[in-house]
Parts: sequence; structure tokens; C-alpha cells
Amino acid sequence: MVLFLFACTGRANGAPNQYFVLVFASERDGRSMNYSHTWATFVKATAALPQGFILETHTISWLPENGMIRVAALLPEPGRNFNLQSTFTWALDSGQRIFMWGPYQINQDLYRRALAQQALLESGVVRYKAIDTGRRSDRVSNCVHAVTGVPDGHRLRVTSLQWGETASALVTREMEPWLINPCQTHDWLVCALGLNRYPIVRRNLEIPRQSLFLPR
Repeated sequence: MVLFLFACTGRANGAPNQYFVLVFASERDGRSMNYSHTWATFVKATAALPQGFILETHTISWLPENGMIRVAALLPEPGRNFNLQSTFTWALDSGQRIFMWGPYQINQDLYRRALAQQALLESGVVRYKAIDTGRRSDRVSNCVHAVTGVPDGHRLRVTSLQWGETASALVTREMEPWLINPCQTHDWLVCALGLNRYPIVRRNLEIPRQSLFLPR
């Protein structure tokens, strides 16, 4: 959790509390699942002072505890929920490109679901496995299913066919019923969260590549 005060004339006006999501992907050229990731940051913006606000951020970024993804690993291993900055460092240090969807405004229900999912991941109950086929995601999960657990709940996962950019695009589409005006991005948050200092490729709700099926 991160709390800080930021002044910005470009922020949305209206309710004292507003909620947002940013969905990210990273992958290395060559499409290796060992060097790819899906994560999301959920933000609560509370009005404070003229043209100012307090941001509370919660990131779901589920990786092996040691940061080394091993698709061929046979058994689940301890996982760790990385924060936003440490995830960017991890991705860039391993030569991955970063993609972003949003920031989109969301309703409070999705934000509350995200907080519950973060608490579950950080409780120590869930373990990490890159290929989590045949596992319930509230016990064993890869990064994609850790994020889809927010809008989609927990279930027995059948397959994992997509990763990186494609998976994150599908995850974003899965959140669409909770988005408020999905055609609008709230770019003041990019600066407020310090993301403007990173090399990020912006994406929209169109699905890249071929698949139209969300990994289950």
C-alpha cells in the first residue's frame, strides 16, 4: 500500500473518492513465457485540498518469491506479491518490454475485490506455478490468474494458453463491465504514479494477435 499527496489540475472532478485500474504486461522478444508477466495496479483517489488528492495504490503482481519464472517447474513454489516499482525493476532488468492499458476509472466494487485478492495473495495461502492447470487459483496460481481472480473469482483452472501482452489484453477486457467509460483514459495518473519515467507502450482494449479466449 502506498499513500501520498499529489496536486494536479488535470484530475477528474466529481465524487470525493474515485477508483482506477492500470493493467500491465511485460515480455521479452522471442515470446518466452519465462520472461513475461501480467500485473495490475488499483488506485483510490481521495480529494484533498484545492486541486489535490491522496492516492492509495494496491498492486497485484504475483511472481515466484525469488523472481525466477520456471515454466518447466513440476511443483508449486512460494510466491510473492511484488509492488509496482519492484515489478518494473524486475521486468526491465531482465530485458522485457512493458505494455499498459488505462488508466481506466472503475467502480468501487472492483476496487474492493482487488483488495480482497491482494490480502489473499499476501496471506501465505497461495503458491506460485507458471502452468497452474488443474489447480484452484486461491491455492496455486500464475500471474495471469492472480489478476483475473479480481473480476472473475476463483475456480479450477483448465488451461493457460496466453501470456505477456496477449494475456494482459484479455484480462483488461475481462474487467470491462466494471470500467466507467472504457474509451477514456485518465492520463494524469501516469504522472502522479511516476510512470512517465519508464519506457511504456500504451495499449487499448483491442485484443492483439489471434486469441479471443481468456486463459482459464
